[in-house]
Amino acid sequence: MTPDQIKTVQDSFDRVFPVKAELAESFYKSLFDMAPDVRPMFPEDMTSQRLKLSDTLSYTVRNLHRPEVVEETIVGLARRHVKYGALPAHFAPVGMALISSLKAHLPGGMSDKEADAWLLAYTFIADMMIEEMPPFAENKAAE
Repeated sequence: MTPDQIKTVQDSFDRVFPVKAELAESFYKSLFDMAPDVRPMFPEDMTSQRLKLSDTLSYTVRNLHRPEVVEETIVGLARRHVKYGALPAHFAPVGMALISSLKAHLPGGMSDKEADAWLLAYTFIADMMIEEMPPFAENKAAE
């Protein structure tokens, strides 16, 4: 990502931060609508899960300009997600749910420039997570 793309993501996140709880709730609703098969991976009470999402998203966005810091966090996140049953195939609906929720909750709307920058940021993170998943994870999805 270029410095301008990183700044675009960070600036738009600053605008959505005051409604991060609504963003997280919208994200999970969208995700479960798009990929109902992932719902059993999550607790019935999503309160703490929504907080974890908000915290992780905030930390990652704040540190996008420091890929080594992001990588350290994302590697641990990827390893935990494998334990929960996450598969590489789950990343597409997660990305769609994130972008959809950002578009719905970003004060002033989301520009094409912001959407493109968020897509790049998400792809960067998703690719890093998928790389950390063991090869057998994709084979399990085919079973």
